[in-house]
Amino acid sequence: MSVMSRADYNTGCLRMPARQEPRDNICIGSKTLSMNDFANIAQQIKDASKVLDMLPSRSEALLLIALCAFKSFNCDLCIIECDHFGNDPSVLLPPPFAAVICGAIPSDDSKQIARIRSYVCKGISEIVSVPQNTEAYRIISDACYSISCRLTLPAQNKISIGRLSLGGTEFSYKDKRYSLSLCGRFQVSNAVLLLETVEMLSRKGFNINQEAVRDGLASLKIPAKFEVLSISPLIIVDSTHTPVAIDTVCSSLEDLKAFIPNDIRLCLPSGKIIDDYISALSARGYAIEDIITNGEYASEENDVTVFTKANQAARLCLSELDKSKALLISGEPSFVLPIRYELLGVLGF
Repeated sequence: MSVMSRADYNTGCLRMPARQEPRDNICIGSKTLSMNDFANIAQQIKDASKVLDMLPSRSEALLLIALCAFKSFNCDLCIIECDHFGNDPSVLLPPPFAAVICGAIPSDDSKQIARIRSYVCKGISEIVSVPQNTEAYRIISDACYSISCRLTLPAQNKISIGRLSLGGTEFSYKDKRYSLSLCGRFQVSNAVLLLETVEMLSRKGFNINQEAVRDGLASLKIPAKFEVLSISPLIIVDSTHTPVAIDTVCSSLEDLKAFIPNDIRLCLPSGKIIDDYISALSARGYAIEDIITNGEYASEENDVTVFTKANQAARLCLSELDKSKALLISGEPSFVLPIRYELLGVLGF
């Protein structure tokens, strides 16, 4: 979105599955769909549903609102971002001209591999994917070959990481240098996927100059994706909850170890995620200062404080936090984002 807007293209984006606040799922350019536009389109769909005597599900209604908004705002490019969890009604749409696979598919996830394969076979002309394991790559590439679909993976040997810091990241790809305002080595992998996607869009007739690409990457902001809210004291927010993603967060901390205190205060939802984080951080030599959570968690080694509301969590997170400690807030977006909002208010943003 950041790159396309700088190339003077009007881009619409729908994120699936639906978040807690439905309007937050739909963006036109860099802005969330306004409340008035959302309400007006939703009313039109409600009226049409009565006439047709059909009641769409929450996800189906969100998709319909997004499609109507994209048409109303004359979007040049429409992006539907979805994962394999929950109901994804976008699979009922005609196949898009291209698809981007942003995550590695586990070798034992046969259901997800089969889903990607069936989606490819619908008739997509281009696919850009992150590197996949051997089996997933074989299945996807065979499916692409069967319908003459072009499959592109980033060239890992063309990536060179320059600077990693809490203020951003510098890297080069295919002998061109780029800067990111985002932190973490994994952000480079995401950026390279974007660069290959831009090349794919150029093949499809979009005119995207190099200046738009550089400026779009340099100014890109992604809330709660290894986001540094404060450097002193250090506060990092990441909407992560799977074991693979947790390991990525902890590896990113390790890459930046020169800038990060050894003592970590954790703010996490109750459950297995706490054990996963403690294990991953301890293995990298970090000490857990204390744990702030929203439910019961028994620990003989760490102090545990329980909160009930996001504003209470924010106060607890900042209590006695100084340069000698780092605060890491993580979990599903529904847990992380309200606390992030409260912290931004306290920090004066």
